[in-house]
Amino acid sequence: MPKLPKGKTYLYVLIDKKVVDDLRELVKMKYDTMHGALSWEVEQALRAWLATHTESTQALAKRVNPQPKVVVVWEQVKEYLRKVYGYAGFVAGVQIPKDLLVKAIGAVRGSDPRTIRSWLEAFQRYGLVKQISFKVYEVV
Repeated sequence: MPKLPKGKTYLYVLIDKKVVDDLRELVKMKYDTMHGALSWEVEQALRAWLATHTESTQALAKRVNPQPKVVVVWEQVKEYLRKVYGYAGFVAGVQIPKDLLVKAIGAVRGSDPRTIRSWLEAFQRYGLVKQISFKVYEVV
């Protein structure tokens, strides 16, 4: 076995072949190289899962004075996701499927496509979320 980098370990798990194939395909599309990218993505997914399933009291990253209305709506969206879908611990790195984010915005602000697009853009503009793929947003 090759020498392990400091602070790293092997994790042997059995995962459905289709899931692994989909993950490899996504990583290939997302990065120019596969060198370390697959491990990094799996590690990020595990971090997000841990953050979602543990009660974390980490403070949110400081932001540059977002408009109060944007923050209020973001808090309403997070509360909706907590109550309806069981999301907890909205710390940096937590990934949210776009369809759930769209449903949450629709529930708290209205389901007009222009309204949803406007709020998604506002959340991104004020550094609350970032789009990491067509169907996934990440809490910043």
